[in-house]
Amino acid sequence: MRLSSSLNEKPYRSVMIATIAAFLILVGKLVELQIVRSDYYTELSSRNHIRSVVRPAPRGIIRDRNGVVLADNLPAFTVSVISVEFDSTNAGLLGDLLQADREELRERLDAAEATPYRSTQIVSDLTVEEAGRVADNLYRLGGVSVEVLPRRRYSHGFSFCHLIGYVGLADSTRVFEGELTGRTGLERILNRRLAGSHGVIREVVDTHGRVVERYLGGDVEPEPGENIVITLDSRLQLVADSLIMSTGHPGAAVVLNYETGEILVLSSVPGYDTNQFIGGISSENWNKILNEPGKPLLNRAWATAYPPGSTYKIVSAAWLLESGIVDENTMPDPCYGTFHFAGSDFRCWGIHGRLNIVGALTQSCDTYFYRTSMLGDMDEMAEFSRGYGMGAPVTDILPGEVSGALPTRELLNHLFGQGGWGLGNLMIASIGQGEVLASPLQIAVTAALIASGGELPALSILKKEPPSGVTWETNTSEETFRIVREGMRLAVSSSRGTLHGSMSYLPVQVFGKSGTAENGPNEDHAWVNGYIEEPLPVAFAVIIENGGHGGAVAGPVAASIIEKILEISYETE
Repeated sequence: MRLSSSLNEKPYRSVMIATIAAFLILVGKLVELQIVRSDYYTELSSRNHIRSVVRPAPRGIIRDRNGVVLADNLPAFTVSVISVEFDSTNAGLLGDLLQADREELRERLDAAEATPYRSTQIVSDLTVEEAGRVADNLYRLGGVSVEVLPRRRYSHGFSFCHLIGYVGLADSTRVFEGELTGRTGLERILNRRLAGSHGVIREVVDTHGRVVERYLGGDVEPEPGENIVITLDSRLQLVADSLIMSTGHPGAAVVLNYETGEILVLSSVPGYDTNQFIGGISSENWNKILNEPGKPLLNRAWATAYPPGSTYKIVSAAWLLESGIVDENTMPDPCYGTFHFAGSDFRCWGIHGRLNIVGALTQSCDTYFYRTSMLGDMDEMAEFSRGYGMGAPVTDILPGEVSGALPTRELLNHLFGQGGWGLGNLMIASIGQGEVLASPLQIAVTAALIASGGELPALSILKKEPPSGVTWETNTSEETFRIVREGMRLAVSSSRGTLHGSMSYLPVQVFGKSGTAENGPNEDHAWVNGYIEEPLPVAFAVIIENGGHGGAVAGPVAASIIEKILEISYETE
């Protein structure tokens, strides 16, 4: 019995010894953690922190008047960096994983340093494979995150680049981390409405900026931005762009409905692809855009002013009639091709003989306006022209809209000094040259005011929203409107009209005025403006830079736009 008891006690004693040893080791480790190395682990733990990360809201969708999407969002794998948590020595590793251009990546990382505590998007629109390579190495890349975020997409970036604009990284420290904000166009002007409300999630990160775990509680879901519908018709816009491009010259076209005030076309050619600006454009692509000879960044439809040439004669003709200088039957001395005055020769583009004001508009006779305008007053002509949308913006929403210019005594004294100008400036101004400058949008408005009898509503660019607050007082009688309209009608329908060859074939009655604006030592600008009454009440203006004669170059472009309007109208009936 004693032998058996002794044998049973040996395993028990071994287990006890092992248990006591393990307990002593555990106690020793606890002593080390809580007493010996307490300060070290307390400091290390304190360096973990909760980071709030903003989740951008999907921006509102922008559509044209027919529901065609012009700007929307796609889910995209995105790599972002918080600069203060990113070790710059890992830039090479990040570049290898992204297979990105080193110089371009360095530029974006440098840009992120300007706002070190904000998440800055470095690369977007990655493939699953590209995003996966980075995600698998996040433990080596503190401050780097891979996320699926909404990425802006522009369906017709070239055609609507100046109006819609584009988004880019916000450069204000007062906005959300990693905020993409409207930088140009309606994206900028309507940014608050389009941006929505961003959401927030919270993450626990270690001292190296690596995510340890998701912090539960307190998350806020993003709210999408407001959807916007504009009044433009993308079908007309694309046709106008194509027609201008076919001329081989830069240019612009504007079409608006003069009964509703809705703008249907704001074409500026050439344009640029707004998609490449999202998240930041590379230096190479930026320089490529800057160095393009057509200057695609230049918005020609409403943000550039040109001498309007003879398209302005519909305004100066109305002024001559309303001021009593001429009436419908006034026929000054004949046009012989040159009018000699005060030692200078004022040229006309042709020899037109004796004309009344309707004939002068029909044939665009400069001499008629030289001889009659010299009897008027510079300031009175300028004031009258303001009632036709000249010399000031015609909307209160279009970004960067120019005012244009109208010569006044004050302006000419400023430019040339007291006594440095004379009656010749007034004569030249009456044919849309000299110091007269206007945008294509303004020139379309002059035609719209003639067509509507001065009743043009305030212009609108946003569908079913209050229009612009800009209105006009033409101070023009119905008789004057009738006379000017007759001159514009005959400019197209008469065999002597300057637009007969390019627009008379159309199946609707067109009222128009051509213009050929001198452009210093360069080729003249080609202009046309006018309107149709049926089937849609629309006014238009087209300019082709350095295109030459308005009737021969701008006229066919306008005619083809009208053909598309007729096609669209018949489709909807």
